Amino acid sequence: MRKDVSLVIYDQMTEVKIGAGFSAGAASAAGRTAPHFVRVPAPDGRYRVRVRIDAQQDVKDALLFGNRRRLLWRGDLAAGSITEIEALCAVHPYLPDGVEEPVQSEGVELALAAAGARIEAAQAETTDVPALLLMGDSTVTDQGAFAPYAPGATYCGWGQMMQLYLGLHAVVINFARSGLTVETCREQGLYALVNGQLRPGDLALMQFGHNDQKRPHLQADGGYAQALRVFIDELRARGATPGVVTPLARNSWWNEREYNDMLLPFAGAAARVASEKGVPLIDLHGYMKGVLLDTGRDAAKPLFHIGDYTHTNDFGAYLAAGYVAGQMAAQGIAPAQEQAAWTPHGPYDVAANDQGDESLPPTGLEALYRGYEQNAPDRALTRIEALELVCRTCGLFASNAETELPQDAAGLPQGDIDNVRCALQSRLMEQGPLLPHEPVSAEMFMRILARGYAMRRHAAELPEAAPGMITRAQAAALCRSVQI
Repeated sequence: MRKDVSLVIYDQMTEVKIGAGFSAGAASAAGRTAPHFVRVPAPDGRYRVRVRIDAQQDVKDALLFGNRRRLLWRGDLAAGSITEIEALCAVHPYLPDGVEEPVQSEGVELALAAAGARIEAAQAETTDVPALLLMGDSTVTDQGAFAPYAPGATYCGWGQMMQLYLGLHAVVINFARSGLTVETCREQGLYALVNGQLRPGDLALMQFGHNDQKRPHLQADGGYAQALRVFIDELRARGATPGVVTPLARNSWWNEREYNDMLLPFAGAAARVASEKGVPLIDLHGYMKGVLLDTGRDAAKPLFHIGDYTHTNDFGAYLAAGYVAGQMAAQGIAPAQEQAAWTPHGPYDVAANDQGDESLPPTGLEALYRGYEQNAPDRALTRIEALELVCRTCGLFASNAETELPQDAAGLPQGDIDNVRCALQSRLMEQGPLLPHEPVSAEMFMRILARGYAMRRHAAELPEAAPGMITRAQAAALCRSVQI
């Protein structure tokens, strides 16, 4: 039996500059909305939140977010109206990326993204509703956003859109985090946080696979499947109802016509474990793959963060969460509310909020390119260097699938071996001798780049190859000019 919770109401609302999972961005707000932020200080707990919104003008698609940018409400506001909203919100410790000790939430934080409207009043009262606890990776986690805000220019995990669909039936507590596998979820302390919040009668959904497929010892039917079985047994022993979600399908293609299903082995393994253990299965992978096949590679890009083929923006996460919630309702796991479709729209460009500090050392692709341009820039590019540049520029990576490597790859550093494996798995090169330190011609380099580029965009967008050999600096400059 769930223990009784004495009703306690917190209503000391204060305005704050930034909260609810947003961070300050650049001053430019073209096509973006400056949210209104408030906080109701409250200790750890599950809360029913009551919010009054005062609209000075008509607002289409107003959005109310709660702690960690979880979507609580979406709707239209009429000029001169007062809108009262009830929603659920959880206050709990969380573990940000790169932090070893949990961070304590400061209360119920709210952010209203609605130009011409403000939060007039807010209160939070304790409630004893069940929770939906989420475990997973970056495609599930609570992702932050810049203020001013544009839904197409964000990263967003489907878990942070779930509260809208569950309404007042269950409160979402999301302990997914970027980079997690079935193994690191436990090792890095996220699973301990799940157990700290779990009560008998709660629900627990787990979605892994995106990072597991990069670890040799977490094969789909090996370490990955076994870890799912252990999670299910332990959660059941604690009185929870566990369920398995197959990994969100990537927008990954061999070219604009052929889909590259990188996660199929993990989706299959997840389904087999769910059947074996008799727990609910939500085939998010199959659903999103169907959406991608119906829509097409390029037309589906507005569902993902710009230049990204794994991580959804708010529109894509909203769509995925709607499917998960609908399956929960269809399988009798928890009631869910249907929501109107949310049509993607711009801006998608994050440049206005991503100015960067030129005084700091470059990172990511820019650091890679500058390394080639500043270290032996006039030396001929080698084959192994060509693979590194193309794999990194096109956002490709090696999975733990069995891959026969060329004999002359033996003895290469692990990073180079990963690039060779990636190139073979991505069809950038044929089986045969690698000749890793041989110079590569400009024609050959463009052929490799075109194969990688075709997985992301139309290869016709690439410039023609110049005759002769290509230098390290020339290859880096070319990759920078076409980077995805």
